Amino acid sequence: MPDIKSAWEIAQEKASKLGELSVEEREEQRQHKCRELGEALADKYLSSYDVEVIKDELSKHDTSDKDLISRVAVNRLSRSIDLRYPNILSEISRGILYLENTNAIKQTLEEIKALFYEYASAEARQRQDIEKESREILHQMRISGTAIGGLNIRAKEEWQKKLDETARPFDSRLNALKGELQN
Repeated sequence: MPDIKSAWEIAQEKASKLGELSVEEREEQRQHKCRELGEALADKYLSSYDVEVIKDELSKHDTSDKDLISRVAVNRLSRSIDLRYPNILSEISRGILYLENTNAIKQTLEEIKALFYEYASAEARQRQDIEKESREILHQMRISGTAIGGLNIRAKEEWQKKLDETARPFDSRLNALKGELQN
């Protein structure tokens, strides 16, 4: 009766039959592993906004892996920058700067910050215009005073479209700046 082999032994036998990986294949596997680690690191940071998470993870790897992991994490963090969530921009920026603190990155993040302020101002003006329109419509319907609470300008599709139109040029500028962070 033949010996019963474990799954590990069977896998080892199959692997030995395949032969050794070439230098290119090993490098490709290393890069793939680093890309996965970079994505996971960025996601972990985005769930906690704690740079110690980044520091701890990078300390486990050698310099060449750290560089690739950092680059992938910066790309992932830059993709998560969104005009609709200005409250997390400083946290994302802090993570990016921890990973890659260069003058070019600092400059691009400052431009993104300025763009956020510009967008917030344009959105506020658009909101005021929409609210003014809304109050005029309600006034024509003879509804005014304390009968009007806070207006939900996102509730009406037409108003939502106006806000989206306001954001469109800012989104395209933001995407260009995010591209600079990723290069």
